[in-house]
Amino acid sequence: MAHHTRPPPCPPRASQALARPLESCASPPLARHRRPPPMSNPQFSTITYEQDGGVAVITLNRPEKMNALSRELMEDLQNGLRHALDGGQTRAILLTANGRGFCAGADLSAARGEGADIDAGMRDYFNPTLQFVAECPLPLVVAVNGAAAGAGSSLALLGDIVIAGESAYFQQAFANIGLVPDTGASWLLTHTLGPVRANALMMLGDKLPAKQAAEWGLVLRAVPDAELQTEARALAQRLASRATVALSLIKRLTRMAANNSLRDQMLLEMEFQRTARFTEDSKEARQAFLDKRPAQFKGR
Repeated sequence: MAHHTRPPPCPPRASQALARPLESCASPPLARHRRPPPMSNPQFSTITYEQDGGVAVITLNRPEKMNALSRELMEDLQNGLRHALDGGQTRAILLTANGRGFCAGADLSAARGEGADIDAGMRDYFNPTLQFVAECPLPLVVAVNGAAAGAGSSLALLGDIVIAGESAYFQQAFANIGLVPDTGASWLLTHTLGPVRANALMMLGDKLPAKQAAEWGLVLRAVPDAELQTEARALAQRLASRATVALSLIKRLTRMAANNSLRDQMLLEMEFQRTARFTEDSKEARQAFLDKRPAQFKGR
């Protein structure tokens, strides 16, 4: 029986390799209002952006509001991610925050009205922004400093690798005010922790300290606060030096495994393996093995 005579098409960069699922997320109106300027370190109002080699460091920068999610911050976050994906030099992203908290959730001081207005905010801004982050094709490291509450907790847990400072905590306090979790919190917590622990966190509204979050598997590990940024950057740089297309495909496999049967997941692994096998990085790894030298990956 004839086998593949030529490799399936493989795009040159991971940002292009997974462009389809990223673009499948309908961008909210705010994402179309302003594009980031074409420079290595573009300027934004509510985030900072730094290009550190192959790592784009995006830092939430509303410390006076505990980095609560306003429409402007969500616009800046989306545009910062777009800049990282469009520039061609980014192979991993680090998301963190300035100040004493990672993100206090939605900016309630900016909220007006009830009912339909709140629904519109979720539909047009919050949910699409977090979905956009979730579908980012590049490896995403999140460094959580201080409080990650409500939508801020959901944002943090969208990272592929999440580490937290020892003083950090996660909280879903909606039930304390007669509400239910939103921005995907019930999905994220249930898929990560299982229904028993997810229910306890959401129904009781207690704070989950970083060390316990690490013990439960919600984050990779808790580290001393003074070491958080250094360790997070080291993780992101490690990812940026690896085979970017393969990492992006692994990210998709992990996300899709929760809803696939074992058989379907095996078939998906075969499909993605074919794509990875014909990348420049895979060929370089095989040659490096024969040459008895470390592989030099280029992200292609």
